[in-house]
This record gives sequence, structure tokens and C-alpha cells, in this order.
Amino acid sequence: MRPKRASTATIVVASLIAATSGPAMRLTAQEPAPLFRAVVEVVTIDAFVHLDGQPLAGLVPADFIVRDNGVEQRINAIGTTDSAHVIIGLDLSGSVDGDVLRQLRNAVRAVTGQLTARDRLSLFTFDDRLRVLARAEVPDVKLDHVLEGMAATGSTTLHDAVVLGSMLARIDQRPAAFLLFTDGADTSSWNTVTRATAVLQRTDVVVYPVGAGLPTTMITPSTTVYFQHPSWVAPTPGDSLRMLQVLADITGGEFLRVRRDARLAETFASILARYRQRYLLSFTPTGVGKRGWHRLDVRLRNRAGTVVAREGYIARNP
Repeated sequence: MRPKRASTATIVVASLIAATSGPAMRLTAQEPAPLFRAVVEVVTIDAFVHLDGQPLAGLVPADFIVRDNGVEQRINAIGTTDSAHVIIGLDLSGSVDGDVLRQLRNAVRAVTGQLTARDRLSLFTFDDRLRVLARAEVPDVKLDHVLEGMAATGSTTLHDAVVLGSMLARIDQRPAAFLLFTDGADTSSWNTVTRATAVLQRTDVVVYPVGAGLPTTMITPSTTVYFQHPSWVAPTPGDSLRMLQVLADITGGEFLRVRRDARLAETFASILARYRQRYLLSFTPTGVGKRGWHRLDVRLRNRAGTVVAREGYIARNP
């Protein structure tokens, strides 16, 4: 375990969260994280449906079964993610070498090349500091100059990056996809992994962690000290893999492990293409409590296929 310190990264994280949250959503150490948008009367589930990895198109509300804390719900509407807020967080710690950095620049260009005028882009990097380079913007030619100015140095604030990505997801009403690239474990975050995952549970965003050159150590269970201790604990290689998988699981995303020499442009572009094929299922909770954690169970009715969606939401109704 490591003693807490008022590091530069800590100050930057606090400033960025305040800046991206807006005047009515500023946070202090004592205030709870913003809640998933299901605090209102309508819950929206961002779901990917596939059969043996191939997306299933043309589904209608009657094709789904949605249970909220075990109680089946009536789907009011079904939509698509053709308009999205794409959030990209890039690990630019010192271990990211020149070739990987070049691949990251190309990967961002590949994503922005697929965006339309209806989409928005948020982009940030993290090492010792977190730097917001675009904030729910329509990408333009200015971004290329920003990409060329990126440099790799320092340590890895991965937990803080998860929190910042969650905050950025709340500044736009479009469905949000968070592409999080890293090549290593957290080494200097202020936030713990328990805090980072708790914030994600309260944020309506789908996370796609992309891990480059990570060890193949078996993913450790969520009962290890790293996931349970309230203070910062240095992760083992297995802990790091488990964390990235957990980020995907709790938000209904997908964890992609790639080689260090992988073509990241193809990886990022494929993530966005798959995200475009997701469904948005909306329902008004009926027959369940108004507060606390709600576990979701989303399945297909009378047909083969798998539904990948977030594990649940936290409601806090008046």
C-alpha cells in the first residue's frame, strides 16, 4: 500500500472533473459521484446482441426480455446508436514507445474519420497528468495538430483516467462509448480501483478497454486485496487484467487484448463499427424499489443469441 500524497496528478484530476462536470455538478471529496441517468423515470439500456459474434439486426421490442431486480419490464421504445459520443483515453506513460505512439495517432484518426456531424468526440491522455484535448466536440482539422503534439512520459494514472472518462460521458446526451487504451498497470492514481468502478456503475457509458502487450497471467478474482481495500494498493499483473475485464463487464462493453505491434487503427475502427450496431432499450421501472442498486437481466425471447449489456444501475428517486 502507498500513502496518499497531494501529487500533481491529484490536482489535475480534481480540476478536470470540476471543469467537465459544469456549474451544477461540481464534486468535492465528500459528495457522491453523479448517478446513471436511470435516476429519472425512464431507464435506457445500451445493448449489443450477437449470435456467435455476428451482430443481430432488425430486432424489435418483442424480441427482448428485460428484468429489473428479477421483475420483467415492458420495453417502451427501441433505438440505435447511430449518433454517439465517442470518448478516447490514451495511456501516454513512459512505456509507450515511438511506434505505439504512432499507432495511437493513426487509431484516433481512424475513429474520427468514421464520425459524422451527429457525433461528438472527447479525447484525453494520461500519464503523470490527465490532459483533455477535445471535449464533446465535432472533430475538425485542428485535431491533427493536437495529435502530432502528443508525447509519452511519466507514470500511469489508469484509475484516474477511468473516472475522467466517466465524467466526460456526462457532458453530452448521446449514447457514450469509451475507448480506453493502456499498456500497463496503474502506478500513480489518486483514485482506487474500487472508486473508479463505483463511478462507472453510476455512469451511462460503455467501456472498451484496449490492452497492448499485457501479460497473459490468469485474471485474478475480484476478491483480491486490490479490489477490496479502500486505500490504494499496487496491482499484480493478474489484477490489472481483471480490472480491465471488470470495466467492460459492468458497462456491457468488451475487453480487447492486442500485441504491442498491433495495428491500433483497425482495432479502434472495429470497436466503433460494432458500437454502431447496438440497441437502446428504454423502459419505465415497474414493481421495483425506487432506490439503490438494480440488477439488470437482458435476454432474447424465443430466439438464439446473446445480449451484452451493463450489469445494472443505481437509482435515487425523490
